[in-house]
Order: sequence, then structure tokens, then C-alpha cells
Amino acid sequence: MKSLGERTMISELKLKLILDFKAGTLTGVSRESLKEEAKTLLLNKGLKVEETSIGFSQGIRGLKGVEAFKVRVVNLEEPVKGVELKYSGKFRGYDEVFPYLKDSINQEYTLLRTDSLFYPIPAEPSFESLVKSVVGSEFDAEIIIEGVPADLTVAFGGEIQGNLLRIEGTNRLDIAIAPFKVIEEKPFRFFILRDEGIERTIELLKEAYEFYSSILGRKNLIYTVIETPENYGGQAGKGYILVSGSSLRSEVPTNIYHELAHLWTPRATPEAHLSRFFDEAFANYLTALAVREIHGEDEYKKFMANLEWWYKDILKKNPEAKNLKVPEWGRKGLHLLSYSKGALILKELHDLMGDSFYDLLKAIANADAIDFETFRKLAEGMSERNLQDFFERYF
Repeated sequence: MKSLGERTMISELKLKLILDFKAGTLTGVSRESLKEEAKTLLLNKGLKVEETSIGFSQGIRGLKGVEAFKVRVVNLEEPVKGVELKYSGKFRGYDEVFPYLKDSINQEYTLLRTDSLFYPIPAEPSFESLVKSVVGSEFDAEIIIEGVPADLTVAFGGEIQGNLLRIEGTNRLDIAIAPFKVIEEKPFRFFILRDEGIERTIELLKEAYEFYSSILGRKNLIYTVIETPENYGGQAGKGYILVSGSSLRSEVPTNIYHELAHLWTPRATPEAHLSRFFDEAFANYLTALAVREIHGEDEYKKFMANLEWWYKDILKKNPEAKNLKVPEWGRKGLHLLSYSKGALILKELHDLMGDSFYDLLKAIANADAIDFETFRKLAEGMSERNLQDFFERYF
């Protein structure tokens, strides 16, 4: 039987955040409704719970599986399906564990992401439990932000009304605050740090959006692009992406094609998601197809050759990865295989299936909960071929 934290997810979240940009501190009040009862919550290591609607204890510890990832573990007196907490402290990033997690509160560039636990997440103190809780969630959120200086702009992937932010059906939150310029070019909304080179990017993104829509189905929403400083990592949520300035203005902006492709990310079961195959492998192979469509065959071949090189580089450092099946990648902490080998596996499947591969992509992009067995059945059904050898080899 799974522990409470492993199967508990947020269903509704209301947050009030008061930010102090000079001190880098945050005071938050969260009201969470949960799908199942929870007794344990995880919070950023620099934040401390002051009050809850139920008795509690708290302490700092490393997550099982990634011990260097220190979090505040909040243990409630009894399991609950709803909880209110007040917490505060110095908000701290995790770049010593994951280099991209440079989240902080400051006047130059503030970034608050689910990855850095700026709100309490119901999960056991293990990396696997945290990932399952986040990816398995689908919640509506309402956030009030106070303390933002008048010369700074709040960027968010959902609705923005003054200091009130709303988003529906998301599994994560990403809030950036900086001296942004806002550009609206349907179906896109851009929060950029500088004008240079952005017009070309807008046109390329429109082409990529039309290409993805033609093979996967159109998404009727405004898509938000938020620029970050360098080395903050690309991020994708429901209807938005975070992307660095250099990636945003690249000659062939593969990073932003990749993040845009996540708009059609298959909704994997929490167990299947651990390998990152259904999000990162699919996004990278869709990127390859977009590169071929927009920039031509030579650029496509360069992109695929780079994936081959990346995979070989991973094997040099982790020789055992060569014999691992896709479902083992996450359990072994080798998620990068999905970006490289995972995309190459999809290329091989595309070659086997021919044009029916596009039917498979569309079906998976619109599936409620995909796992590896469902993936196999869909591929065989749509190609009308026995793909047993292929799936036994990789899955």
C-alpha cells in the first residue's frame, strides 16, 4: 500500500504572498484542498511554518534519493484533506543540487517555481514521492502577490489582474518578476527583458505553433513566453514557457521549440513519468520535426546527430545505461536519457510506423493517462503491425 504522501495531490490552492525584495524574504499564507488525506508537507528549506490549522512539527532533512536536496518537512498531527499554513523566511534556491534552480527574490530578477517549493507540497520526504505528487496533480490556483515595486512587472502563465493571478488545471506554478516589456502577438504573450532580435523569434514561434497544431491539434489559448536570465533552465507549464534570452533569440531556437512542444505533452501516469520519456523524449523529437519543417533537412540532421553525440557522452559516464529499459531510467536517476536516447527511439518508431506515427502522436497528446503498455497498444493498433520486438528491446 502506498503511503499517504505518495498518492496525495493538490486539487485547489489559494496563496497570499508578501515579498520583501531587499531582504529576499517571503511571507506566505496557503490554503490547500487535497484529493486524498495527507500528513506530510514539503516546503523550501529557507522557509519556516509559523501557524497551521492543525498541530504540527517541522524540521530540515534531505530527500530520499537526492539527499543533497534539503527541504523543510512539516508533519501534521493527523491526516487531513485540507490545510491552512502561514510561513515565512529567506527564500533560497537549489542550484547547489540542480544548477538551473537559481530561484530567489531580488530586484534584478525574481523567480518562484514549484521546483523550489515556494508553497507547501503534500509528499513524503523522498524525491520520487515529490515528483509523483507534482506530476499527478491538476489544480486550480489563485495567488495574491504583495510588495512588488511599481517599476517591476509580474509574469505568469495564467490570468493576471493587478496583483491577482489565476490559473486552472495546472500541476505547477511559475512566477517571474522583473522589469519586463510585454508584447502580445496572438496566440502569444511575451514577457521580455530586451527588444533585440525578438521580432524574428515571434515569426519562428508562430511557424512552430502552426506546425505542431497541424499534426497534434490546435490549442485555443494564449501562450505565454517568459524570458529568464541565462542558465535558469527551460520550463514549461500549462500554456506557458520560461526560456533564456540566448535560447529565445537563437538562429535555430531549438530550446524554445522544445518548450513549446510541451504544450502537447502526453499526460503520463506518475509511475511512467519518472523516466521523463513521455514529456522530454516526445518534446525533443517534436523539436526535430519542427526543425526539419522550418529550417530544412540539413538542420534536422545536425539536430539528430547532436542527440547521438549526447547519448554517447552519457554512456561514457554511465556505461550501464546501454542495457537499461526506458522504465528504468527514472529509477536510476538517468532522466537525461529521455532527451537523447528517448528521442532516437521515437525516430526509430517513426521509421517503423510511417505516416501512422502522426496518428499515434495525436492520440497520445490527447490521452488522459498514458503508460508504456497503453503506448504499445496504440502504436500497434494504429500501424496495424506487430511491434513486439521493438517494445521488448526498449521497454
